[in-house]
Amino acid sequence: MDRSANPLDQLIALETRGRRHVVDLTTAEDRREYWRAVSFRVADKYMLFDEHDVSELLVLPTITVIPGTKHWVAGIANVRGELLPIVNFGQFLFGEPVQPSKQARVLVIAHEEVRSGLIVDQVYGMRRFPVDTLKPAKSEGMPDVLKSMITGCYEEEHDFHIMDVMKLVNESEFMQAAA
Repeated sequence: MDRSANPLDQLIALETRGRRHVVDLTTAEDRREYWRAVSFRVADKYMLFDEHDVSELLVLPTITVIPGTKHWVAGIANVRGELLPIVNFGQFLFGEPVQPSKQARVLVIAHEEVRSGLIVDQVYGMRRFPVDTLKPAKSEGMPDVLKSMITGCYEEEHDFHIMDVMKLVNESEFMQAAA
């Protein structure tokens, strides 16, 4: 190295020499892209919502029934001073209500101005799925209302069906809760 060169030029020369000897230690697995989702079950179907579409997870709150609503509307709940509409998601999707249990939870979904709580049978938490393993939607044996919301599937210990929250909140049946 030339000692007469200015310090900045010496640093640049050192960096250039060092870069020639860099070894990439990342593996293909480290570079793999993943999609993160909240996994849950309604009836015997395992489903996923994008992690950004679920704002919180609640133990079943006290729900006040609202007269004159569809059978799948459980009611409203006061969640930290905010009134949250609660939907029995099993009743909405399959016509079979989710029964209160230790595992039942409320997923609070948020899309633009719409916030709703969905009662589900069980929440399994956050999951990561390799983006390159996404399969086309499997909608055999599913009700029509659900078929329109499923955008894909990850095959692991169960088929995890990806639900699009935007399609859910834009579903006219979902937005028309009055009986």
